[in-house]
Amino acid sequence: MLIHIAIASCLLLNAGMPGDDCSNAILIAEGETQYNTTNYNDSPFGNNSPCDLMGGLYKDIWFSITPEDDEQMTVSTCDPTSFDTSIIVYKLGSDCDELSYVTCSGDAFNDSNCQPYHSLVQFVPDAGDTYVIRVGGWVEDSYGPGTLTLELGEEDPYNPCPTDINRDLDTNVSDILAIINEWGSCIDCNSDINGDDQVNVTDLLAVINNWGPCPLQGVWRVFPSSPVAPYLHHDDIVVRGDTIWICNVSGEIFKSSDAGENWELVCYQEGTSFRCLTFIDDLHGWAGNLGPGSWVGSTTDTNPLYYTEDGGESWTAVPLSSVNGEIPNGICGIHAVDRDTIFGAGRYAGGCYVVRSTDGGQTWDSIDLSGGFWTFVDVHFETPLKGYVTGGNHQGQAAIICTEDGGETWETKITNYSSHYWKMGFANDSFGYGVCSGGNDIDKWVATYDGGDTWVERTFTDNFHANGIGFLNEDVGWIGGYPAETLQTVDGGDTWEPIMIDTVYGDVINRFVKVSEDVVYAVGNRVYKYAPEDQHLARTACIEPTLDNSACSIDAFVKDNVSTIFYRVPEDELVTITIFIRGSLIYDRPIDKYHRAGTYSFDWEMPKVYDTLWDQSEGVPELFVSIQTGDYRQWTQLKLSK
Repeated sequence: MLIHIAIASCLLLNAGMPGDDCSNAILIAEGETQYNTTNYNDSPFGNNSPCDLMGGLYKDIWFSITPEDDEQMTVSTCDPTSFDTSIIVYKLGSDCDELSYVTCSGDAFNDSNCQPYHSLVQFVPDAGDTYVIRVGGWVEDSYGPGTLTLELGEEDPYNPCPTDINRDLDTNVSDILAIINEWGSCIDCNSDINGDDQVNVTDLLAVINNWGPCPLQGVWRVFPSSPVAPYLHHDDIVVRGDTIWICNVSGEIFKSSDAGENWELVCYQEGTSFRCLTFIDDLHGWAGNLGPGSWVGSTTDTNPLYYTEDGGESWTAVPLSSVNGEIPNGICGIHAVDRDTIFGAGRYAGGCYVVRSTDGGQTWDSIDLSGGFWTFVDVHFETPLKGYVTGGNHQGQAAIICTEDGGETWETKITNYSSHYWKMGFANDSFGYGVCSGGNDIDKWVATYDGGDTWVERTFTDNFHANGIGFLNEDVGWIGGYPAETLQTVDGGDTWEPIMIDTVYGDVINRFVKVSEDVVYAVGNRVYKYAPEDQHLARTACIEPTLDNSACSIDAFVKDNVSTIFYRVPEDELVTITIFIRGSLIYDRPIDKYHRAGTYSFDWEMPKVYDTLWDQSEGVPELFVSIQTGDYRQWTQLKLSK
């Protein structure tokens, strides 16, 4: 986008401190540049940009570079002693009255070597053109010393199997031969595994120690035609052969009968929040409804369960008369063990129940566990007798509970001080996993290596709100949630690296489903598949539609319990603005009407439950806002304005 900015001539002529405005930007080169913005002024340029979490760019400082070639630039404010920053990069026209937006960064992915909420941008410049880099603080008291780091050239791509020198997905004798052929001094050689510019016995030992198949045998791809989530993510997915079903809390169930090539909206019920799905065969399945309450303002349907007998083409509420016991408020997780046995659990807030059918869904038993627990989320059963439920107890702890008698009695297997455990699953008979959501232990996941008898706590990363978790085997796994990246491990969770599957909308994955020894499906903003490269989607990946999703934007700042929400509409279209809490539960929908293309804003008064949604002492927002218009989707957290 082209930004025309008119500034009083006295400002342009004022030399001031170096970098205090665009006209006297500090000339930089590759490497580190130290700065201190304590005495700098707020620039009159505004903060117009499409990135989330940009803040106000207070006390901004300007830098300038004219690259000699078009190699990639990486610009970062990573400095563990610095403050919360934002970056906007512009291409300079004839002068500072004409700047062309290039890229921006509010908060980069968390890095323990950097300060919280540092910024990072990457772009490929045009050789000979001048670029100005603007760095500012998120709020008024975000200023002080910092470091701007400029790197030229692309980083080496992440390689989870560096000992596979010939890239055949196996570390074997051919890789030893490659090392022998390049033995000695060698710069930028594939056989130089440890990067010391020598191919020697160290590299040979690395191959021997990693002998066998590489951990990553497949790649993730997007189903290009899969429906985009209404405002955050779809909630659950079931895969049976070439048939796939997905659902979401906006009352939608979609079906694909051709392995994801095409999708049909088979059910839409206004007022229903479909949270989970399960099928026992190609025709018979069940869906859980979240139910009213729990800040889900759009949900009015009180039926906790629905069933289909025609492969999901039509859905009918399970008669309440078929439920023995108290009717649950809603169902968050559901799992069919076999043709006769189905278990469900819920809900996220408002009563904790396990429902059980042992006659193929004809009748159900409702087991009330609300006396010991405040939230149930997911359910997984290995047999008709043994299974697990994730949630949280009344002692303020997350809890995974287990039954070995079909739900008659329950035992707590593990607790910690996250808000609750979210999704869980098993990759094989012995290895299972669950993930934490919120609370002090937000950066934890848990695992069992003995079939569920004992569980241990593991760590993934800070500043990531986990939703989904899935493993292909004990080495390869993923965690999805907010931000929009997905965390990936190839060493059993010892380390995690961020990847991005859906570069248009972001991933925000809520459910992973393993369907075979080398295939995993996932659902988030769209539907994704991990599989060997020669499997399905190899040909469809090239027809991904092009969409500049950054043309649409939304931002929100709260002061004195009133949030001012700014948003940009790229085309004349219906616009829906949704306020929601973690877990995608809808709180409010203040905007749902046709707009002309343009920039808009409105004030939204924070709810009476403000204190429960937002820890003001920590300044941590617990509310989110999204915009959906046409094919465009964006969302952000509400941010405290000082």
